[in-house]
Amino acid sequence: MQIAADHCGNRQRLVIVGAGMAAAYLLQELGGACADLDITVIGEESDTCYNRVLLSNVLAGERTEADLRMLEASAERELVNFLPGTRVDSVDLERRSLVTDRGQVLHWDRLVFATGASVARPCLPNGNVRGVEQFRTLADASHLRRLAAEGDPAIVVGGGLLGLEAAHGLNTLGFSTTVVHRQSWLMNRQLDDQGASQLQIDLQRNGIRFRLGESVAALETDGEMLTGVELQGGETLPCKLLLFATGIKPNADLAGAAGLAVDRGILIDGRMRTSTQGVYALGECSQIGRECFGLVAPIREQARVLARELLGTAVAPFSPGRWPTQLKISGIEIFSAGDLDLGGEHLVLRDESAGVYRRLVLREGRLVSAILVGDKRGGGWYSELISSGTDISGFRSGLVFGREVSEALQQSARAA
Repeated sequence: MQIAADHCGNRQRLVIVGAGMAAAYLLQELGGACADLDITVIGEESDTCYNRVLLSNVLAGERTEADLRMLEASAERELVNFLPGTRVDSVDLERRSLVTDRGQVLHWDRLVFATGASVARPCLPNGNVRGVEQFRTLADASHLRRLAAEGDPAIVVGGGLLGLEAAHGLNTLGFSTTVVHRQSWLMNRQLDDQGASQLQIDLQRNGIRFRLGESVAALETDGEMLTGVELQGGETLPCKLLLFATGIKPNADLAGAAGLAVDRGILIDGRMRTSTQGVYALGECSQIGRECFGLVAPIREQARVLARELLGTAVAPFSPGRWPTQLKISGIEIFSAGDLDLGGEHLVLRDESAGVYRRLVLREGRLVSAILVGDKRGGGWYSELISSGTDISGFRSGLVFGREVSEALQQSARAA
């Protein structure tokens, strides 16, 4: 591959600010081309390039820290200069340089912001008392494990993906865990009310409690120690540990201070280019139009596009869209794809005792959305049908049961 370089005969200096999953995916996509680049990756955490998606499994004791490494003993890691535990204090776009908190000055030909996001915490009085924690890093997971005490009441604020993963981890550690969620059903961005109801039933069987349609108004304290939370309705819940999982905030302050165009995140185009030539952004810190990115699938695609942009290879630009959600919480499989707000014909299968819920929505003979709870088999196929707009009229009778049943019924019909 051809490397687009500013200095003929010299390796191009590529500096990546941020050492999380987005940086790891970019290095993976660059692959062997890393040898033709002078790459430095700067990360504030002491741990670099680990799989943040699996943090709840580490918290629950189901995975080790080593299981999360994304570049262990890889060529990409050997060819890259990592600066862990290092913060970038300022970036000079004109001089193409940056300064770290250790006084290091680094010059670059290409600069990538992969600074991720931070927990969006509401501003509440006494919000810094002991017992109010966060769950975003490996260090956070280790810290929470040290706090574990059998039966201690813990509250997670937020019933989305992040909140439910945190609740699963705390529940497995032995905390008496309650999720407070201001919406009327869980994971309201990915599930409908029935799918969320099935998920809630299954999580309650595992011991997690829920307060839906509620929000935290204030914290109860005894000196510097958290003792409970007051809900908007006036009720107080006892609490020794409180985690906010109400969303994420793109880390765009450094880019904004440097003079890049920012909104909620760092503004980029479909090739990950910012408002300044030679400077790029990807991952949770980036924004295209009004959309920011928190799921793995679009970030991996961003990394693929950016790698080819850096290598001077033609590639179709990244395009924001509705990306499928695939995950497992407390052993419960979840899949969601398509536009959940589109109306149409609904195919629904629910077996509450088995913990299975499946809903497909059809419009004009095509699949437009799918929700699977408890059994995500066929999810990849459904996603393909949605994105391709395939006419499913010939096998709709078995569609809700998945690909194998649909194709078997289709073959039987042809044989008859």
